[in-house]
Amino acid sequence: MNATAPGNSIKLWHAPDVMDAVMLKGRFVGHRYPPHSHDTHCLAVITGGVLAVEVRQQRRLCRRGDVIVIDADLVHAGLAAGDGQWKMRVAHVQPAALGAYCEQLGIARRERFDMPRPFIADTELSRHLYGVNWCSEADHDAFKRSEVLASAVTSLYARHAGRPGVLPAVRSEPALVKAVKDRLRDNLDVDTHARLTLSTLAREFSVTPFVLLRAFVREAGLSPHAFQQQERVRRAMPLLRNGRPIAEVGARVGFADQSHFTRVFKQQTGVTPKVYQAAFA
Repeated sequence: MNATAPGNSIKLWHAPDVMDAVMLKGRFVGHRYPPHSHDTHCLAVITGGVLAVEVRQQRRLCRRGDVIVIDADLVHAGLAAGDGQWKMRVAHVQPAALGAYCEQLGIARRERFDMPRPFIADTELSRHLYGVNWCSEADHDAFKRSEVLASAVTSLYARHAGRPGVLPAVRSEPALVKAVKDRLRDNLDVDTHARLTLSTLAREFSVTPFVLLRAFVREAGLSPHAFQQQERVRRAMPLLRNGRPIAEVGARVGFADQSHFTRVFKQQTGVTPKVYQAAFA
């Protein structure tokens, strides 16, 4: 659903696989939120401009990259600051849906975030929350979407929760990580890519998504999804050097379309597949 008021541009949609959230992407001009509360938790990332926010007598000018976490039924207010406009991406999540998702991850059930401060400056968390929203809007890469959501929720509890020790300890799991790497290397086709999520991968190895993600990052230095993308690019390189058509190469290594292939290849190598291939012509 798109809603438009003078100067505003707002998109709203339902995301069943993101804790059944209602997602929002918006640009607001001269808008003011009076004191109010929601029956949902609010996870917001400011993506442009300046928003003055007040929550529980705590006030802050929130700018690009800032994260705002407001639990359900918590009164808050906001208004445009700076040049009078701001942009943000938001997930509205029911408390019961958060609790169910915690159990799905394999961590203690919690139906509130209970942050000591609603305003968080955390570049990695901001990137994860933005990624969840963007991937959901574009219906892009269910594996990545599931992984950044898990990373965002566990980061909130690990680094910003008022109560320490809410996450279980994860020991080193070299055998598990090796097996997962082999699984990801051996299954780079598009059909598998479309079905795979962090939860389905964890079930294959009889561990929780939380344990799989934490153990993999600790051992490999990057997430399972990032490892999968790395392996796709590595497999694409010799095919490109051999002169195979770029669109064919992208499809053979598991990218849904050529633009996705080009974007990821350039992120990892600094050049497009076309430029890389031309160097070996």
